[in-house]
Amino acid sequence: MSGPLLRLAHRLVFCNRIVLGHLVSDKSIFCFNTRCFSSIEGAQQITRKPKFSGLVKTNDLERIEKFIRKQRIKGVLYNNEENANVVDGFWPKIIEAGDILLVEKYLDMRARLGLSMDLKKVLKDLKDVGLNPSIRVYASFIQQSCGIGDMKQTSYYLSAVRNAGLRPNPFIFTQVLHGYVKAGLPEEASSTQELLSQIGLWPSRYAYESLLTAYADIGDKESLLRTLDEAYTVLPSIKDRQGKPLDQKIPIAFLLDLYTRIVCSSPDTNSLCEEILTKISSVNGPLPLSFCIDTVKVLLAKGRPAAALEIFKMISFHRPEVLLESLPLYAIAGGLNAGALEPFLNAANLDNKQLLLLRNKFKLYFNRYGRPVNELASQFEACLKDNNVEGAIDILKKFSKSNNSLVISFVVPKLIHIGYSLMDLVNQIRNPEINEALAFGYVLNNLSSLEEDSDLKACLDNCLKLVNECRAKKLLPFSGAVRIGRFHVEKLMFSVLSVSDKSEIEKVTKSTAMHDVFGIFNHSLSKHGLYSLYNQIFEALLISKLHAFHNIPINTVIQLVAEVCAHQNVTFNHNDWLLPAIKDVGVSEDIIRRLSSDRSAIESPFSDINALLFGSQSIHMGSNSSEEPSVSQTGIQPTQKVSTTAESLVASQKIDPSDLENKLQLISDSWGRHKKVILLYNLVNLGADDLVERVLQFIPDNYRVTYEPLKKFALVIRSCLESVDAKLKAPENVKQIIQDLQSLSSNELFITMRGPHMDTLFRCWPADHISELISMTKKLSRFGFNSVSLQLAGVLINRGLSDKVSTLLENNETVPFTFLVGTLQNTLTEPAFLSTMEYVKTVDPNHIHNFVDHCLRNAALTSNDDDIFQLVRIVVSPPYGMDLLQVCIQPTLQVLYRRLKECKNVSL
Repeated sequence: MSGPLLRLAHRLVFCNRIVLGHLVSDKSIFCFNTRCFSSIEGAQQITRKPKFSGLVKTNDLERIEKFIRKQRIKGVLYNNEENANVVDGFWPKIIEAGDILLVEKYLDMRARLGLSMDLKKVLKDLKDVGLNPSIRVYASFIQQSCGIGDMKQTSYYLSAVRNAGLRPNPFIFTQVLHGYVKAGLPEEASSTQELLSQIGLWPSRYAYESLLTAYADIGDKESLLRTLDEAYTVLPSIKDRQGKPLDQKIPIAFLLDLYTRIVCSSPDTNSLCEEILTKISSVNGPLPLSFCIDTVKVLLAKGRPAAALEIFKMISFHRPEVLLESLPLYAIAGGLNAGALEPFLNAANLDNKQLLLLRNKFKLYFNRYGRPVNELASQFEACLKDNNVEGAIDILKKFSKSNNSLVISFVVPKLIHIGYSLMDLVNQIRNPEINEALAFGYVLNNLSSLEEDSDLKACLDNCLKLVNECRAKKLLPFSGAVRIGRFHVEKLMFSVLSVSDKSEIEKVTKSTAMHDVFGIFNHSLSKHGLYSLYNQIFEALLISKLHAFHNIPINTVIQLVAEVCAHQNVTFNHNDWLLPAIKDVGVSEDIIRRLSSDRSAIESPFSDINALLFGSQSIHMGSNSSEEPSVSQTGIQPTQKVSTTAESLVASQKIDPSDLENKLQLISDSWGRHKKVILLYNLVNLGADDLVERVLQFIPDNYRVTYEPLKKFALVIRSCLESVDAKLKAPENVKQIIQDLQSLSSNELFITMRGPHMDTLFRCWPADHISELISMTKKLSRFGFNSVSLQLAGVLINRGLSDKVSTLLENNETVPFTFLVGTLQNTLTEPAFLSTMEYVKTVDPNHIHNFVDHCLRNAALTSNDDDIFQLVRIVVSPPYGMDLLQVCIQPTLQVLYRRLKECKNVSL
C-alpha cells in the first residue's frame, strides 16, 4: 500500500463522497443476468444493427472478433505500443459495422490490455453512426482508470454516467472497490464495502474477485491469501431472498488468472504461489483445458517458466506435443532461452523420437528468433518500414554467422520484395559468411516462388545461371548449417509440387520436377549443407499438421523426397532417427538401404530403433561404412541413453571383460570429450571407480586433471553400496578421501560434484561426516547455487537427519516440498517417506498433499511393483488414510492407475 502522503494527495484531488455520490443514485440497480449488466429505465432504446451490416468485409470483422477473444494471449506477445498499433486500426471498421455489442467487446479488450481511449471521441463516433452508448461502454473506461488506481479519472467517468441518465451496474461498483485498493486508499475501500453491503452487493463473488485481483496486481500476497480464504468461507453461505443457497463458487479460470497476476507481480521470476496451486489442484472435475493452456503461454511470455511448469503439469493432455510446439513463441517473448522449456519436455509423456524432434525444433526456433537476433530483425524491419533501405543494410552488416538462418528466411524475402539485387548487396556487405547466406537465400526464395503457371525450364535456367555466377565469385556453395523451419519447407514443397506432373506421381511415385528443382541445391550447398537441408525437410514433413500438398498425400510427398535424396547420393548415419521414421510412412526398403551410410545395418534386428548410442554422432554424407564401427562389428547392444551405456559397461566388467574392452575402445575412438565426461558422471553414480579411472584416460591431458576428483566421489558411493554400515560410519579409506575433497575450490566442486551423481552422493555420504558435506555444499552455494543446499537439506530429511539442515537454510524458513520428494533416479523408500512425512506435517502442513502427489508420481514412473504398492499402502492406510482422488492431480492418477493395474500385489 502507498503511504500517508499519497493518500493525502488523493484526498486533495477528490472527495470520497463525490465518487460515492455518483454511485448512489436514487434509482435502484437493475441486474437482469448473471453478468450484472444494467439497463436504462426510461432511456432511449439502443440501436442494434446486424453484426455484419455489409459496410465492412466479413473477414475483417471475423479477424477483429478473433483477436478480441484471444486477447489474453495475443496481447502478451507485444508491448503496449505494438498492441495499440494493432487495435487502433480496428476502431474505424467497428464503427463502420455499427454493432454496439462489438463496440462493448472492443472497449473491454482495450481496458484489459491497459490501453487508454478518449471518452469524448468514442461518444462522438457512436453518435455519428446513430448508436447510443450503453452502460458497458462507460464501464470499460471505469475499468481502465480503476485498473491503474486513477480515481480522479474514475470520478470524471462516473459523472459522465450520471449525466447520460444511466445507472451504475454492479460491475462498476466492484471496479471502484478495485480502484481504491490499487490507489492505496484502504479507508475508502472499507467505506465502499460498507456501502455495497447496504445495497446487497457485499459480500458477493464479483466484489471478492475485484478485491483479489487488486491485491494480486500490487503484489500484496498476505492480503490476497487472507481474502481468498475468507471468500471460500463466506461465499457458500450466501443465500437469496427465498433462503436458498446461491452458487457463488470461485471459478477455476479466475484462480488461474489470480495465480498469473500474483506470480507476475513478484520480482522473483522463479516465484510460485503454492497456496493457489493447491486450491486449483484440489478442485473436483477436469480443469478448463483451453484456459490452462493459455495460462501456460501467458506465464512464459511474462518470463515465469517455473510458474508455467506447475500449471503445465496439471493439464491432462491427449497430445502434449501440440502445445509444446507452440511454447517457444511465448518463451522468446518472455526473454527466455531454450533451456527454460526443457522441464516441460521432461514433464510430458513423450517417447524419445518425439522428444528429439521437439528439442531440435526448439533449438532451431530459438537460434532464429531468440532475443538478441530478434532485436536486429526488429531494427532491420523498422528501417524498411520507414523506406530507409540504407539503414537496413547498415543493420544487416551487424549480423554474424550465427544469424545465417535469419538472413536466409527473414532478410532475403524482404530485400527481394523491394527489388534489391544480390550482387548489389554482396558489394556492400563484404562479409563472406553473410554473403554466402544471402546467395543461398536468393536461390531458395526463387525456387520457393514457383507457381502452377510458371515456366519451369526458364525459372530453372535463370536460377542455375545465378548459382554459377555465385560459384564463380566463391559465394556458393553455402558451407554453413541450413536452418529454414517448417513454414519455409512447406512453402518450398507447395511450389515444387505445383509445377510437378501429378499423373507421373500417381503412376510411379516420382516427380521429375522435384529432381530438377532439388538438383539446384546440389550445386548451391556443401555436402553438409545438403544433408542439413534434407534432414529439416523430412523433419518438417513428419511433424506437419498438413495432410496433403496440392492433393498429394503427405506420406507420398515424403516418399518423393526420399527418392530424390537417394538419387543425389545423400546418405544418413544408420544410427539416425530419421531412417526408421520415414520407413514407417511407406518409404521402400530399397530407398532406405540407399539412404543408409552403413547399408549392412538395415539387416540388423535393431534397425527399427530411433538412435543407436554407440558410435559417432557426426554426419556421414558418403557410403563408406569403414569410417565407423557398426553394431555388428562391435557387438555393442543398441541404447539411447548415456546412463544405459554406463550400466552396460559395469555389467560387461563383471561378466565379459573382452566385451568391455571392445566397448571402451569404441568410446575412446569415436566419442567426443563432452560425451565422455557425461559418461564419467554416470559411472560415478554407479560407484564404478575402476571404470572412471579407465575413461579418464580418454580425456585429453589438459582437461584430465579437472575431472580427477570424480574417482574419489565414485569411491565414496561404492563404499556405501557395498556396505550399509559405510552409510552410517565412514571406513578409514573413505575418511581420507573426504579429507582430500575438502580442499576442492568452488569451481572444482561445480565441475565435479554437480551432475547425475550428486543426489546419489548425498544419499551415500557417511552420516558421521555430514558436516564436511555441508561445508562443501556451502562452497557451491556461495558460488551461486543455493538450490544445491536445498537439495542436500531435502536428502538429509529423507535420511532422518533433519536436525542437521538448519545451517543450510540461510535464505529459506523451511525446505520447499519439491526438494523432499526424491528424484526419478532415487525415489523415496518406505523409511525415507515416513521420515519426510513427519517433517512436512510439522513444518509445512499446507503442502502435505503436494508432497504425497509428487512422491507417488515419481514412484509410479520408476519404482518396482513392491515399492509402489508399499508407498500407496502407507498413504491410504491409517494414520494418514488419504483419498488418492483428493490428493493427486490427474497426471499422477493416470500413471499410478496404469502401474497399479500391472502390479501383481493389487487388483483394480
